[in-house]
Amino acid sequence: MDTTHAIPTLDLSGAGGEAHEQFLAALREAMASVGFLQIVGHDIAPELIDRAHDSIEHVDRMPPDRRRALMRHRSESRGVYEKLTADGRLLQRGFQFIPYDTLAEAEAAGAVRGHPDYFKANVWPEGDLSFKAVWDEYSAACRRLGHTLMSLLAQALGTDPAYFAEAFRHDVTLFSANWYPRQTSGLGPSELLLEAHADSGILTVLHQRGSYDGLQVLDRSGSWITIPVRPEAFAINIGWLMNRWTNGTWPATMHRVVPGPSPGDCRSSIAMHFLPNIDEVIAPLPSLVGAEGARHTPITTYDWQHEFMEQYVLAGHDWDLDT
Repeated sequence: MDTTHAIPTLDLSGAGGEAHEQFLAALREAMASVGFLQIVGHDIAPELIDRAHDSIEHVDRMPPDRRRALMRHRSESRGVYEKLTADGRLLQRGFQFIPYDTLAEAEAAGAVRGHPDYFKANVWPEGDLSFKAVWDEYSAACRRLGHTLMSLLAQALGTDPAYFAEAFRHDVTLFSANWYPRQTSGLGPSELLLEAHADSGILTVLHQRGSYDGLQVLDRSGSWITIPVRPEAFAINIGWLMNRWTNGTWPATMHRVVPGPSPGDCRSSIAMHFLPNIDEVIAPLPSLVGAEGARHTPITTYDWQHEFMEQYVLAGHDWDLDT
């Protein structure tokens, strides 16, 4: 385990071999202390990662009218979205998609489970088959990595390696690809590219690249720690739903994206929000519930995602890390 940058880095090639128990101990410590780490030694090809980031920049280079055709309100469908400054400058452009392009595909895969309102159609550039092909390949590779990580997390929690497998058989994972462009002038000291927040779901698998280190994590002492850009690494963190699954043992950690030190700085990131079956009941693991009882009541993925949007996103929240 490398702790040079305060956020630990674990090498997945150390899992399953002679150092497996040490790997699990390091994973357990990282999750319990800060809920963030970086991993290397995964099997996702660098060339695929590069093509995915290039696709983000491809959206940025599109003619404005073609890009506008892909833009959707994030509550209506998966597509392109933008965040602007008060004076109209572009801070962030990104797009979202899920593994199912249409409701019919989700139904055929057995993912709907009585909740068709959860599924929103993906929006892809018309006639650009290579664009969608990159993200289909990236989605499959990253979801495989997600399954591997959940197996390791199960072992770190002292349970069977397959404990979480059934819960992700029909996952409703969400991908967000983000581009933070160069600014024509510097941003104010209080301006952020992405506000401080903790993720809603189980597991986030993030790849970042850019000209500076912009992702910061709030540690338990209240200090912001920067996660360096490492081409070979994925940043991993857990969200509120995993916090509930572990009965509050593992924290859903606040993080943010800050602007670069100069106007010419830019960055991109690809986040996989690994989410379980839509009707999966998330209840604290019995082994983590003491005499005082469970800290969280059981809730389905569907109900939690709606509750999160209503109470944490739309209505605002103080983000108390102890709840």
